[in-house]
This record gives sequence, structure tokens and C-alpha cells, in this order.
Amino acid sequence: MSDGRVFPLIEVSRDELTALVGAPIARIDRVDGGLTNTIHKVTLEKGDVLAVKHYAGGRDAFEAELVTLTLLHGTLPVPDVVHADADHHVIVYRWIEGITLNDCRKAEAQAMASLAEPLGRLMAWLARTDATEPYELAPILEKAYRQLVDGRARQRLGAPLADAIRQALESAEPQLAWGTVCLVHGDLGGRNVLVQRAAPDRWRISGVIDWEATSTGSPLLDIGSLFRHADLYDAEFRATFERGYREADGTLPEGWLLTARLLDSTWLVETLDEPREFPGVYADCRMLLARLAKDLGTG
Repeated sequence: MSDGRVFPLIEVSRDELTALVGAPIARIDRVDGGLTNTIHKVTLEKGDVLAVKHYAGGRDAFEAELVTLTLLHGTLPVPDVVHADADHHVIVYRWIEGITLNDCRKAEAQAMASLAEPLGRLMAWLARTDATEPYELAPILEKAYRQLVDGRARQRLGAPLADAIRQALESAEPQLAWGTVCLVHGDLGGRNVLVQRAAPDRWRISGVIDWEATSTGSPLLDIGSLFRHADLYDAEFRATFERGYREADGTLPEGWLLTARLLDSTWLVETLDEPREFPGVYADCRMLLARLAKDLGTG
């Protein structure tokens, strides 16, 4: 995808960063990646390394992430908050060493196999986190149906694919309602999972970042997000992931992968219904939905 940022980068001076971290700074690096927030990696003169995250989206995103990081601290590998500035919507947290799951796949494809079981365990642990607010599936599906029938999503998908996805969602409504409602990350994919090498042939999860889209829902939502690009994960990876999930006392329904991807399709449809133009993003969404329809046998 080659679209520009959702929000422009925020200009932050060295003095402002110094005030936020509360100590002399040796080095500042702006972190690339992401289309919304502005993040700086700040190395202090005493050696500590921090991340300073400015939330361009405003108070809601700032508060959602702060509450979630506080809730999950000590339970899951989430950023450790050092300071939060509610007036300027900034969180300072300890830098997590590692590379993204996406970068790991590109650099060392064979290493991905060692991450399948840890990812399954991580997702099972997250699925046991209590929901923070009520969740209803029906309004989500009704919204997706409207967007697929006469919204911008239909225009961008084309009628045949829009109808195929709508019919698949309608047919699968009972399966989509599976599971105990829990806290969900909301964007748990390859760019928000950080990993480190633990041994020459083994990697471990070092952190899960970007919790600002946190909500309440089915545990299948995050699984669908993780496996959105399903072709990147072979049968062995999926089987090992499932084993790790179940060994961590997680439960999965029959046909869990397709059901999770179908539930995740509501997010893709909502993205396609955006009024703003992001051609690269929309092309990616169309490709993913076409692949899902094909795997479901409807496209």
C-alpha cells in the first residue's frame, strides 16, 4: 500500500521531548511506520530508551490505550507506561526491543514456525481478559449489510463480490456469534506484534503494541485480524498455532479460521466505506475479500 498518512506528523521539539521524559536526552529518532500517530524513540543520557507517542487522533485513542496498557500490565507483553500527559495526549513508555512479525517473516521465513505456538498462547491469554463494555454482533452485521448493499463499499468492491460477502455473512451468523465476549486488540496483525531472537533457530514475542483500537468482542476478531493475510501462514503454522491456543486453555470452534476471517471482513467492509480516498488501502481490502470469497467457495 502506498497511501499517505491519515494524520500529518506532529512536530515535536527537543525541549518538549525532554520535558515529557523528564531527563537529559542523548539521541532522538522518529519511528517510521503507521499512518496515524507520531512516535519518537528517545535515548536518555543515562542509557534508558523510551518511546514517546503523540496521539494525532485525539483523546479517545489516547485514553483507550492508556486504560488498556494499565489493565494488561504484568499479564501480557505490553508497553510499560512511564508517563502520560492527558493535556497533550502523549504516552511515554519503555522501548520494546525487537522487530515486527512482518519484518521477521520477510527476513527469516523459517523463523516464523517457532512463533506459531507462542502466538496461539498469547491469543488464548487475551481471550480470557474480561470485556470492558457490552458487545452486540447484530449492529455490526447490520452496518456491514447496508454498506455492502448500497454504500461506498459496494461501489469499491463491485456488485458480485459485495453480494458474495454479504451472503456469506448472513449464512454464517450463528457461527459468528461464537465465544465468550472478551477484550480485543482491534488491530492485531504483523506490524503490531514485536519479536526477538531467543536462540539461533527460535524466536519469542517481545511485545504487542498499538492498543488504541481496543474494544470488546469475540475472541475470533483478533484471530481474524492476525490471519487477515491467510496465505502467509501455511498449514503447519496454523496447526501449531491451534495447538498453542488449546494448550493455553483456549477453545476454538470447528472451522475457526474461516469464521474468524469472515468476522474480520466486517472491518474490511467498514474500511471500504470510508469517505476519504485511500486507493492502496482499498485495493488491499478488495484483494483480501476476493481471496476470502474464493476460500469460502462463494467467489
